[in-house]
Amino acid sequence: MPAEESTAAIVLRARDYSESDRIVTMLTREFGKLSGIAKGAKASRRRFERKLEPFSHVNLFFRRRPHGQLVFITRAEPGDSAPPAIEDDLAKIALGSYMLELADALTSEEAEAADAYHVLARSLDTLGAGVANLAMRQSFELNLLHAAGFGLDFGRCRICDDADATDGVAVYFVVSRGGIVCARCRPQAPEGAVRLTAASAAALAALGAAPIEAAASITAAGSEGALAIARFLASILDRKLRSVEFLDSLL
Repeated sequence: MPAEESTAAIVLRARDYSESDRIVTMLTREFGKLSGIAKGAKASRRRFERKLEPFSHVNLFFRRRPHGQLVFITRAEPGDSAPPAIEDDLAKIALGSYMLELADALTSEEAEAADAYHVLARSLDTLGAGVANLAMRQSFELNLLHAAGFGLDFGRCRICDDADATDGVAVYFVVSRGGIVCARCRPQAPEGAVRLTAASAAALAALGAAPIEAAASITAAGSEGALAIARFLASILDRKLRSVEFLDSLL
C-alpha cells in the first residue's frame, strides 16, 4: 500500500459522488493541484466533517492510487487558517469564488504551484479581514499571474525599455507582449492593444509589485486597466470563468 502523504491545502471545489463520497480538488503547498476521492465523506464526521468544502484551509492526508489520477483522501484536519469570514457579504463571496476559480484555471494537476498556493492563502485571509473592491481583485489577478509565470509589465516599454514610458502620457497594453508599449514605439507594435492612461498604468504597476495585503492602500486602475487584465486572461485560459459575470456586476 502506498505511504500516506500530507500537505497544507485549500479546497477549490467539491462535488458529491455516489451516496456517501465526495470528489475534491485542492491547491496544495507541496504537490500543486490535486484531485481526490474522500470515501464516506458525507457520513464520517470524525475524518471529514465540514473540512472538504470550498474555501476550507486544511492539513490533507492522502494516499496515491496505483492507477487513476484521483488520490485517495484518508482524512483532513483544520489548517493554520480558518475559512475567510465572507458569508454575510455578497461582494466577498463573489470575489472569493473568483479567486478559487482563477487559481484552479491557472494551475495544473500535480505541477509545482507553491507560489500560487501562498498567493491564494494570503488573498483569502486578506479578503476575510478587509473589503472586497477592485484594487483587491486586480492585486490578486496580477500576483497570481506572476506566481503562474506570467509577469506582466506596466512600468517599462516592452520595445525601447524606457522606464519613464508612463510619464504623464497614455501607453498601450499589448497582450501578445505581456506589457505596455509607449506612444513613441506604438507604430512598431501593430497588434491590437488596450489604451491605458498614465494613472491606470501606474496603478497596475504598483498593484503588481505589492503584496495582496497592501492592496487596500493602493488606488485601483480604471476600467481600461480591468480590460487589459481581462484581455490577457482570456488569451491564456481555455475556458470562460463562471464567476466573472457575477463579480463584474458587483465590482
